[in-house]
Amino acid sequence: MRAMIVLFGVALLLAASGAEAKKFQYSSGPKPAADTAFSVAETEVTPVTSARGPKVAPTNLNLVGMVADAALPRALASAPLDSGMHVLLAPAESHPLNFLVEHAALRALSKRGVSVTVRRTLIPDDSLLALAEGGGDPILEYQLGSARITYLRLIGGYILPSRTKVERQALVQGTLTLRDPTNARVTWVGDINHNLVDQFPRGQLKQIEDERFSDLKAELPERNLGRLVEPIIVVAVVTGLVVLFFQNRP
Repeated sequence: MRAMIVLFGVALLLAASGAEAKKFQYSSGPKPAADTAFSVAETEVTPVTSARGPKVAPTNLNLVGMVADAALPRALASAPLDSGMHVLLAPAESHPLNFLVEHAALRALSKRGVSVTVRRTLIPDDSLLALAEGGGDPILEYQLGSARITYLRLIGGYILPSRTKVERQALVQGTLTLRDPTNARVTWVGDINHNLVDQFPRGQLKQIEDERFSDLKAELPERNLGRLVEPIIVVAVVTGLVVLFFQNRP
């Protein structure tokens, strides 16, 4: 009896050693229920894929910047500044659009190979000596007298008002002064004076104006109907005279 129990135990051990445990691997856990109380907006950009995009008029700020970019190289053409020189660029008067002249001056000077140190505050005369002791570089001061937009006239649109265009003028005026920091002596003076005239659709008026700069806004001119009415009156008078002439013939 004892021998049978021993044999049965050995058989159980052999059976247990020959069995292999199964392994289970889960790719993901249970998914939570969708939250329908809130939604997250997704940003989607639809680019214009045509060869030519829509025509958009430059803003008043863009147009005045173009005028400044054209005016500064002309104003600096006769300045005694050679390649390799260094100047201190500073404003001579505060103006909300000084950054346009500063940017245009930096572009013009960089093309001539002149390195620049930028100062965005006015230079008091009593601080010129300290600047001279710091290196003695010439001081190029710019004074922006005017940078404005003017709407000159309305063009077309007598029959279809949506076709009306506005003729505008962008103007930049000012001066450039080159001074010696050791004695504040003026060694050169240049004039900033340039303007540009273009047209834009009247319906884009709100898009081209900027509320931050009052000088870049203007009143639209009233439509001059004289050019349209006068020819009509002349034709009507001449036609009436011709009709009377033929009616009074014997």
